[in-house]
Amino acid sequence: MMTNDLNFRVLIISALLTVLLAISNTYLALKVGLLTAASIPAAILSMGIMKFFKESSVFEHNLIQTAASSGEAVAGGIVYTIPGLIVIGFWQNFPYLINVFIALLSGVLGVFFSAIIRRALVSDQSLRFPEAHAITEVLRLKQERVLGFKELLTGGLIAAIIEFIQSTGAALVGVTKFFVQGGVLLGFGVSFAPALVGAGFIIGARVGLSLFFGAVLSYLVLLPIISHGQFLFGEGATQIFSEHFSENIRYIGIGAMLVAAVLTLMSLLKPLFVQISKTVQRALDLRVLSEHDRDLSKRVVIIGILLCAFLLYPLLMNLYQLTFVDLSLGALIGLLLGSILYILIVGFIAAVVCGYFSGLVGVSASPGSSIIIAGMIFAALLTHAFLAANFASVTQDILLHGEAITIIVGGIVTGIACIANDTIQDLKVGQMLKASPRKQQIMLLFGVFIASLVIPLVMEVLYQAYGFVGNMPRPGMNVNNALAIPPAAMMAALTQGVFSGNVPWHEMSIGAFTMLVLFLFNFVFKKFNFGLSLLGVGIGMYLPLSSSTALIIGSLLALFVQLRLRHASLERKNILSQKKLLLACGFVTGATLMDVGLAVPVALNPSGAALSFTVSPLAALCLGVITALMLVVMTLKVRE
Repeated sequence: MMTNDLNFRVLIISALLTVLLAISNTYLALKVGLLTAASIPAAILSMGIMKFFKESSVFEHNLIQTAASSGEAVAGGIVYTIPGLIVIGFWQNFPYLINVFIALLSGVLGVFFSAIIRRALVSDQSLRFPEAHAITEVLRLKQERVLGFKELLTGGLIAAIIEFIQSTGAALVGVTKFFVQGGVLLGFGVSFAPALVGAGFIIGARVGLSLFFGAVLSYLVLLPIISHGQFLFGEGATQIFSEHFSENIRYIGIGAMLVAAVLTLMSLLKPLFVQISKTVQRALDLRVLSEHDRDLSKRVVIIGILLCAFLLYPLLMNLYQLTFVDLSLGALIGLLLGSILYILIVGFIAAVVCGYFSGLVGVSASPGSSIIIAGMIFAALLTHAFLAANFASVTQDILLHGEAITIIVGGIVTGIACIANDTIQDLKVGQMLKASPRKQQIMLLFGVFIASLVIPLVMEVLYQAYGFVGNMPRPGMNVNNALAIPPAAMMAALTQGVFSGNVPWHEMSIGAFTMLVLFLFNFVFKKFNFGLSLLGVGIGMYLPLSSSTALIIGSLLALFVQLRLRHASLERKNILSQKKLLLACGFVTGATLMDVGLAVPVALNPSGAALSFTVSPLAALCLGVITALMLVVMTLKVRE
């Protein structure tokens, strides 16, 4: 029965898990530009917690898992774009209330658009919904066999302890070295961060090997090529890289990511157009439906969308700040209304596309980023044309406002797309369980509300404590701890390029050409099941070695586990795979929560001294290696 599944304890547990998963995914999105699937760990945690109650139903777990996974989706929406406002110099920090409303309105619109497209997508037999089938199997387990709950908690505790030891300096988080060899600059690094090792295990061998391939391309192939004969003698190799070549590598990676996203999108255009027509037909269906096929009412959806549009007006008016420059009132109103219309139209298209891609290849493998990038570029071109038409002289200040408008509008569209990309899997789970999609959508709205309150605060704390690569909030901060923010940096670079005309075409063309060559390589070797993730290669080319190597270690560990289990029975393979996956989820959650917790006092009192121990470099390196080996041994020792 589904009569009492939406109750007070479901709301409380949902809120708690939403906060935990929102925090961990915000950190990962800022650190390496990746998100970890939240639905399975949320389902396991729900089942583990519910064992302390007299009884519980699969529908309660489904609602909790649905709400909690929205924390990941909201994190992707705002963290992938809004830090770009700091990169371009429009903001110096993250204004809390403004970011809450950006996250909330984009998330709510994403839920309403998902309600419109749900039936067409979940009823399409050509879509595989890989995560949905895995989540459904987890939820269908008997309550006395909650697999992985102990591993999840154990992994979280151990990773939190390791993260604390590493943060004090007693153990190295990683080592990155640059050196001169044969007249060229080379880079090498290794990282032991437990959150990234866990994330690498979760994303799996294919993406992990793609990251590795991208890192090799950047630091052992392209860096020697662009650095040949250009050294300033008398400087250390690391200083040479940071002062002369780090920006080159970043823009090469941006060019690679952009082309990878576009190529992946092009390969899926034909089935996408078929799906869009099905979505429109299903949305116009006015039949009275049963409870397990009934979405939020069309009246609620329409009123909700109109209310969001109404609230977007004062939000954008405040953000644009164009009342301080010479722009007529009519033109300002036209810009605001045009922005809202763009958000609604492009946001709905992005929801359909990302929802379809998610159903086709899964959340993690979805090439929805290509739609987000295309939407950002199109918004930049429209905004640039508007400014050119309304200002006789476009000053640097006006250009800065135009870049900010683009990132804000693009950020809201990204939030809509991320919700659709993530939650369509949860809605498919509901269909398979014959749960109520209407109640799931109510829980999604609840989860979006909770996550929107938390994520902006976490972003501000992490920025003040660690800073972003190329953008530090205070002088004298350790740049080695800076967060890479790959997607936001890419969005900012593209936007600045459109407005300034100073696109670093040389570096970006190197990355683009490299990706085109890899696309052909991928096409040929796909027949042998050796296809690389193009976007994974692009991210590997962009990320600093201190981040990518830990992801690679985790993914290689996942490959080793997969090979060890290849001859095991199907039941044993499923049990061990799930337990090891939940252990890795524990690594991510425990380490990120500890990292965010340690960042709070630094952010509140920047002049205060952080807790640290003085040990010899050799001892710190040895302890760092030992902590990494602990994670590996723990993963391999998991038993049925």
